[in-house]
Amino acid sequence: MKLWWTMAIAVAAWWMLASLASAQQYDTYELDEAYAQFKDPKKAGELERALSQLKTARDLSKLSPSVPGMSKFYLEKYIPWKLTQKENLPELSKTVEGILKDVEGAQRVGSAGTRTLLAGTFIGMKLIAEGNYIPAARINAINALSRLQAKPMDIATGRPPLPLSYSYPILFKLYTNEKESDGIRAAALHGIQNYVQLAFPVMPAKDKTELVAAMNKLLTDEPPESRDPQAHAYLQRFAVDILNIMRTPTDATLGTQLISISTSEKKPDLIALYSASKLGSFNTGLQGKVEDPDEVTKQWSVRAFNALESELKRFASRTRPRIAASQPPKPIDFLRKSTTKKPKANVPGRRPPVGGMGMDMGMDGGQYGRGEMDMGMDMDMGMEMGMDMGMGMDMGYDMDMGYGMQVPVQPQPPEVNLSRRKLSFVLQQLLRGATGSPKGTPGDQPGGLMAAVPEADRAKIQAWVDSIKVIFDVINDDTLINLELWIEALEGQRPALGELAGIEVEQIKVNDEIDDSIGLPPMFPGMGMPMGNNGGGLPGAEMPAGGLPGMN
Repeated sequence: MKLWWTMAIAVAAWWMLASLASAQQYDTYELDEAYAQFKDPKKAGELERALSQLKTARDLSKLSPSVPGMSKFYLEKYIPWKLTQKENLPELSKTVEGILKDVEGAQRVGSAGTRTLLAGTFIGMKLIAEGNYIPAARINAINALSRLQAKPMDIATGRPPLPLSYSYPILFKLYTNEKESDGIRAAALHGIQNYVQLAFPVMPAKDKTELVAAMNKLLTDEPPESRDPQAHAYLQRFAVDILNIMRTPTDATLGTQLISISTSEKKPDLIALYSASKLGSFNTGLQGKVEDPDEVTKQWSVRAFNALESELKRFASRTRPRIAASQPPKPIDFLRKSTTKKPKANVPGRRPPVGGMGMDMGMDGGQYGRGEMDMGMDMDMGMEMGMDMGMGMDMGYDMDMGYGMQVPVQPQPPEVNLSRRKLSFVLQQLLRGATGSPKGTPGDQPGGLMAAVPEADRAKIQAWVDSIKVIFDVINDDTLINLELWIEALEGQRPALGELAGIEVEQIKVNDEIDDSIGLPPMFPGMGMPMGNNGGGLPGAEMPAGGLPGMN
């Protein structure tokens, strides 16, 4: 459900940007003058009450004769009018969602008014989806059409719902119409994916053939000049899903396409990584189709390496430069009076600071030591609340330490959590493509790349998988509790990923040591330069023979 509304918001924004650029004019559905009174919210309430009665009716003969007619008018005329008025934009999703819940509720209880509700909703949404109305209204209508069900899910038997077959021709027509905007076509394509997932076994052969041809064309075509490559990759993901649903177990056509896409340097990560992941669903049909598995894993490693490099560059662009450790202290610091800190009393039940006295002295050892501490504090303070503590479990990894209890994970800064999620997802897609499992642990029947190579070559794939799993475990180490530790961990994985990707990497070395020999300039005897009779120091600064006058 949430995915549908996220999709609606995304394509609505897409549509709105396109419409602003084209300055397209949209129509509004108008009510007949005889029914203009229902524009008044109070009169519209009468229609809503009639619909509510119809939804729960067991016997239509016991309802007022006007109830079915008012409900039909509400769904087929009033709702199209309401959804196409610009002032009602904030209520679009809520209104459509309410209607769908009414239909589902009537189907669930076996209401006598189910047929009227389903037919009226279909007619009203079809009118909006195919018309020249505001994009947000059309997208919501397309969403509704793709979710209408001829038969609801049977909880008792576990039978999935059966989508309304009348919706499919509308969705397919909207997608294949190249005159429609990408936003409308994306919404229709999403609806087709949902329809195929549930209704594929009962689809007519003609519809299947036409759909496979359209999806293969989308998957192989380059993006049109008017379409951003990332947007094109987004649409291609739906094509991958639909073709994967419709393929036969022994058909290797899609599998070879996925390998080609996932290893092509020209393809965006959005579709390349997705294709690699979907390859994991192949257990049979690809044997002998991968000529050079080493090249496949190499190109996948390049994707992972570039993702890690992108994160490091992003952090470098927003992180303040570190203060030079070799910079001498300011002379004015020597003139300041030292202040003695009042020791804090130990409060019962309060844990002492981590690191104790040694850490406190280290942090307070000079102006520049404090500067580094403050810089870390600035980045860490206020960022620890509300973060997801279940990252390891989200990634499918068991966080149990084996002692009958789980060790609480320290809160992580949001920028670390988000970066970890991104890189973990990249690696999980590759692991799934290689083995069929996002954990990289193939089952009794391996999938993906491991299932496509001869058994003698599986050891090479497993070695690559083991290397990726080591990197995955490092970036999911819950002791990386601040940005500095996180960046250091990423830097530490660059050589390993670079080796897998065939990229020569020079590990960045950061000099964190302070040169204690640097103090004040050697202007005075005994201040940074030796003095005495050894000939060192400033000229003429040697001790006279026999010592100072009057001191013997």
